[in-house]
Amino acid sequence: MTRDLPPVLHGPRLDLVLVTVEQLLSRDGSRDPVPLALPDPHNVLDPRTSPLLYRIVQVRTDPSVNPWLIRLAVLRGPEPVIVGLGNFHGPPDQAGMVEIGYSVIPGYRGQGFGREIATTMWDAAARHPDVKILRATVTPDNEPSLAIVRAAGLVHVGEQEDPVDGLELVFELSVEEYHSGA
Repeated sequence: MTRDLPPVLHGPRLDLVLVTVEQLLSRDGSRDPVPLALPDPHNVLDPRTSPLLYRIVQVRTDPSVNPWLIRLAVLRGPEPVIVGLGNFHGPPDQAGMVEIGYSVIPGYRGQGFGREIATTMWDAAARHPDVKILRATVTPDNEPSLAIVRAAGLVHVGEQEDPVDGLELVFELSVEEYHSGA
């Protein structure tokens, strides 16, 4: 198994704080959830709008993958606030590929938080010795996310059909190219 990522990834304005195994598993609907470190008035971990249910299955199967899963995007300040989440889809696969996803709460969109979440996650993954390829998938009509992946240099390499989101465009970039600013 790969080495873990740190529990907090630091961006310029945001901390991406790992959701612990206990916090994650307690949100399966069978009990009261273990509280997060901060209030979550927007319920960023709502299973209808987040990857929570997929990640619960992964952690139940292998809790050691948790450092490669859901992170709360916390805006630093006198009163830190959750503005969204970042999400690795899992640890690097056999080819060294990691995929990310991210979302920003509607009231915080348009302020560069999506770009910061994605970049912070790609930066952390690109420093990890087991990661060789960075990936993101985006629905064709999600212009803000398309701009983020293209600005980072990720290249459209194909399409896939997601059972929830429908058609997704697949973007990838090698870690070597990422480091060179390609």
